[in-house]
Amino acid sequence: MRLIAFIPAVVIALIMALFTGMWQFALFALLSAISGLITSAVLRQKRKEPDLDYSDQPIWLHPAAVAIGDKVLPRTGLFFREHMSDHFFNYFTQLTSAREVAVRAQALAKDFYKAKLNAALPFWAGLAENNDLEFDLVTNGPHALIVGSTGSGKSEFLRLVTCSLLASKAAKDIRLVLIDFKGGAALRPLESHPTTLTLITDIDSADHERFWLYLQGELRIRELALAQQGVSSISEAKDMPRLIVLADELPAILSSSPLALQSFEAIAARGRSLGVHLIATSQSLGGIPRSLITNLALRFALGVTDPGDLIALMPTLRPSESLLGRAIAITGGKSVGFDFPMIAELPDLGKPKLDAEAVAGWSFGLPLEVEYQADVFGLMEEPLSHGRYFLPWAEILGKNTLVVGATKSGKTSFCLLAQLHFKTVLDCPELSELEKNLSTESAIVCAISTSQVLPIAIQRKFEQVIYLRQSNLDQHLAAGLPRSQWQEKLPAGRAWFRGKQMQLIKPAQIQAMSDSAHGQRQLAH
Repeated sequence: MRLIAFIPAVVIALIMALFTGMWQFALFALLSAISGLITSAVLRQKRKEPDLDYSDQPIWLHPAAVAIGDKVLPRTGLFFREHMSDHFFNYFTQLTSAREVAVRAQALAKDFYKAKLNAALPFWAGLAENNDLEFDLVTNGPHALIVGSTGSGKSEFLRLVTCSLLASKAAKDIRLVLIDFKGGAALRPLESHPTTLTLITDIDSADHERFWLYLQGELRIRELALAQQGVSSISEAKDMPRLIVLADELPAILSSSPLALQSFEAIAARGRSLGVHLIATSQSLGGIPRSLITNLALRFALGVTDPGDLIALMPTLRPSESLLGRAIAITGGKSVGFDFPMIAELPDLGKPKLDAEAVAGWSFGLPLEVEYQADVFGLMEEPLSHGRYFLPWAEILGKNTLVVGATKSGKTSFCLLAQLHFKTVLDCPELSELEKNLSTESAIVCAISTSQVLPIAIQRKFEQVIYLRQSNLDQHLAAGLPRSQWQEKLPAGRAWFRGKQMQLIKPAQIQAMSDSAHGQRQLAH
C-alpha cells in the first residue's frame, strides 16, 4: 500500500477544516493515514515471513505459548494465517475423535470388537462420526485392500479386522492362512489361533513354491466339493468353512514368485463363490497389477496416502474427505472417513487347532520320516491335489537308477534299502567299477556325490535319477531343480523324483532291516 495516496486526502481535509471550521474532516483524514501506516507495516511483515507448510508439524500447547513445529505463534489468533487456523481446527477435531474412539473401543474390547451386523463375514472397522462402521467381507468385498504409508497403522488395522472377524463368526466357519513379508512381525501372534492353518514369511525356510501350489490346490478342491454337492456357491454348501488369506506387504509377496501372482489372481477371480477371501496390505499401489486391484473392491486408505493412489482407489474422492478421520473406507462407489483403535489382544490364542491334519498338510508337507513298507521306497506329494501317495519299487525295478546327493543327504540309506530289491547297488564307486557294472544286463542302483561328474555317455545309461539335497545352490540349479526349493538344511531322505518332492523310507528302520536281512542270509549259509 503506497502512503502517498493519503497525502491528497489529508490536504483536502485540512483546507475544508480551515474554510468551514469543521475539524472533524482533519481528524478522519489523520485516522485514515494512521490506519494505512499500520496496515502497510503488517503487510510488509507478512511478506518477510516465508509461506511454509505446517500441516505435517506437531502442535505444542503451553500456558505461556503455542507452537507449530519450531515456530512460536502470536498470542492472539487475529494474527494467525489461514492455514495455521485450519491446522489447529483439524488437530483438535482429530484429538476429540481419538478420545471418542478410545472410549468406544474400551467398551468393545471385552467382546473383541464383535460386529452387530448379521452377515456371512461381518467385522467392526472403527467409528465414523461417532457411529459404528461395520462391513461384510462377502457382500462389500469379497476381497479387501489396505493402503497406507509406513507407520500409518496398516498392520494394526489388519489385526483389528481379523480380531473382529474371529469374534463375530463361529470358529468352525473360518480358516486363516497367514502370509507376512515383514518377517512375521504383524501376523505371528495369530499363528497359534485354532483356525490358523499356516504362516509363511520372507525370512523362514519354508518351501514357498509348494505353498503357492497348495493354495491353488485349495481352490480346486473346493470346486470339486461344490460340484459333488451339486451347488455353485459356498453359500449353498454344507460344512465348508470360509478361508481368509491375510497378506501383509502385497507387492513384496507378488515379487517373490510368479506363482504368488497366479494364486492371488485365481483367488480374486474365483474366490467369491468358493469362499476364499483375500485381505492384503500395501504401502502403495505400485507393484500391484491393475487386474488384481480391480477385484479388491473393499478398500481402506490409512494415514497420509499418496494422492495418486487415492485417485486410483476412488476417482470421485474429494480432497476434503481425506481429512475426515485417520482412515478412509471405500466401497460401492462411496467413501467415509473413520478412526480405529489399536487392539490389545486377540481371542482364543493358544487353544488346540480345529483341524490338526489340515495344519500339518499346509505347514509341514511331507513328514521328516516315513514308516517302512516292504513294497515302497518313498512317499510322494502332489500339492495341487493336496494328495500323497507311496512309490512302489515296481516304478524303478529293471531300470538303471542314479542317486545324486551331498554328504548326509540319505544316499547310503537308500543303497541299504535298494540291496533288498536290486542285484547290484554301488555306493560312490570308482568310474571303472561303474562302467563295468553298467555293461552287464541286470539293472543297477548307483549313488554318487554331488561333486562327482560323470561322463555324458555314462549319464545316458541311467534311465532315471533321484536327486537328494545338493551341496550348494549352484549344484541344485545345475540338477534342474527349482531355485525356490533350495534349502541348505533339507532333511535326510528328502528328494526330487520326476520333478516332484518325495521322502524316502525312514533311515533308522532301513539299517535295522538291513542288519536283520544280513543275519538271515548268514543263518541260511
